Amino acid sequence: MLGSDPSRADVVLRDEQVEPSHARIYARFGRYFAEPLANRGRTELNGEVLTRPRPLFDRDRLQLGGSVVEFAAQDPLKSRLIENLRQTLNHDHLTGLLIKHRFDEELEQALATAKERGEPLSVLMADVDNLKEINDEHGHLMGEYAVGEIGRIIGSFHESDGRRATRFGGDEYQTVLPGMDAPAAVSVAERLRRTVEEQAFERDGAVAKLTLSLGVAAYPEHGPTAVDLTRAADEALYRAKRAGGNTVVSG
Repeated sequence: MLGSDPSRADVVLRDEQVEPSHARIYARFGRYFAEPLANRGRTELNGEVLTRPRPLFDRDRLQLGGSVVEFAAQDPLKSRLIENLRQTLNHDHLTGLLIKHRFDEELEQALATAKERGEPLSVLMADVDNLKEINDEHGHLMGEYAVGEIGRIIGSFHESDGRRATRFGGDEYQTVLPGMDAPAAVSVAERLRRTVEEQAFERDGAVAKLTLSLGVAAYPEHGPTAVDLTRAADEALYRAKRAGGNTVVSG
């Protein structure tokens, strides 16, 4: 699926002229086809308006709004190179989560969709409580390893329904939960907190135990913008830290 809404599209195009679900590419009879879906705006294939499903060939170009997508016929080596490039450009090398810039784009789009549909949306901020002690006791390599592993745990909680996560900086993380109000987001945060608390982080024979503090903010009650929600979740996070850590606080 190609479109502008991350919760509906597999290939997301940041283009005001592109609809949430604008066109799709599918396989049939051993070939790939492109099909227009947009009610407004048009889809072009190699400069011609696409009005019905048409077969795709290597290097065919689809234009959706002001964006152009090039189709590449299956080539295992080329696919691996493209995937490696995509991972490098969009994901944090340590945690595998989205880089901050890409996450910010996803959050803005998810919030716009929530407003359009009249649905809730929540933001979580999380911070490792005792990383300095781990670094002092086991060294910074263990600390770096733990930050990466916690990122992967957070990522495993956000693999569906338009959820996204990023390493906000250092040992702090941010996630967006489309369609979730504050109580539902607190439930997710609590499960995440328990998972980290119960995890033993082992590297080179050393074992460390870490905990998370988490803050929750929800649209619309905690603000109408991504900045408002991030600030509210961050303030809730630091109330959790001041309360002793290893807890969840809602804004």
